[in-house]
Amino acid sequence: MTTLAPDQHDRAVRFIAANRFPFPDQPHPSWPLHYRTWVNSGTHPRIAIEVDGAPHHPDIVIVDGDGRLREIAEVETDLSPAMIPRWRAASLAADDTTETGDRHLLIYVPQGREAEAQAMLEGAGISYHALRGIRVEEDGTVHVLPHLTLGNTKDHRPDSPPPASQDPVRATLDEDAREAVIRFLLAERFPFPGEGTEKWGLDLYCLTNTRLHARRAIPGPSGEFHPSIVVVDAQDRPCKIAMVETEVSPARLPLWRACSEAAVYEGHYTDPDTGRPAKHFLLYVPLGQEETARALLIDAGISCAGVRGYEVTEALRVRMPAILPPVVRG
Repeated sequence: MTTLAPDQHDRAVRFIAANRFPFPDQPHPSWPLHYRTWVNSGTHPRIAIEVDGAPHHPDIVIVDGDGRLREIAEVETDLSPAMIPRWRAASLAADDTTETGDRHLLIYVPQGREAEAQAMLEGAGISYHALRGIRVEEDGTVHVLPHLTLGNTKDHRPDSPPPASQDPVRATLDEDAREAVIRFLLAERFPFPGEGTEKWGLDLYCLTNTRLHARRAIPGPSGEFHPSIVVVDAQDRPCKIAMVETEVSPARLPLWRACSEAAVYEGHYTDPDTGRPAKHFLLYVPLGQEETARALLIDAGISCAGVRGYEVTEALRVRMPAILPPVVRG
């Protein structure tokens, strides 16, 4: 009988939240700019619903700008009748704005258990939007396999890349690759898995700026601009900022300086050579260009929490093998 281990469950939750809420090609207003995707984890239980008089934190909760719950997703490691009460509560807590009026509940179960879960949902008379199978490879690759979509047929699509051995690294990097890195960072770095509330407060939220969703701007050298990632707190302050670049050039220095100056947090990282605290601005560049980027930051006197080198495969897998230390000079 197929099950998911706890670490596979957690990786699947992070992947699904970053890559399917919204989908990369899902525009506003299909996915409104004011929607926020919250992940409830062991370290960060944020938004709860009531189940049999007690709080329950679904894996993924979508909340609109007025604080109303819109969509709920649960990723299950196994199946049992004990899940029915919380599925029912999640269904009733979600909205019913799908094309068919089915409630916006999405259930993800271990691959091969989809028919079993469908029978449980339908036997209990629970309204739901979609049922998906999940498989997580040993290398961490997550496969999302659609089984049934009732609410919106456009959501009936898989995420299932080829084996890593058949997925070469891209020779050139375009906007699709850059945004794949942003989604990777959202899933695996902002925050890191298991990172506690002392470094990532419960009030922090990671806003991504993409071609279809420009959410949070900061002051730039020629007016406002949208960094790749802006982490805000409850007061909407830009606490942490990240830029993902597809090439390194001195022409980007004014934007990097603006990111560094706008970042509120300082001191989580320290320049190992000067001992000075760095602004929480992180720079991500194509693998092989990280030393060039760091040298530019040093020469320009820009405070940076670190430079990371990444690579992206044809199927948009992201790897980040190069990590350079913080820079605080000038």
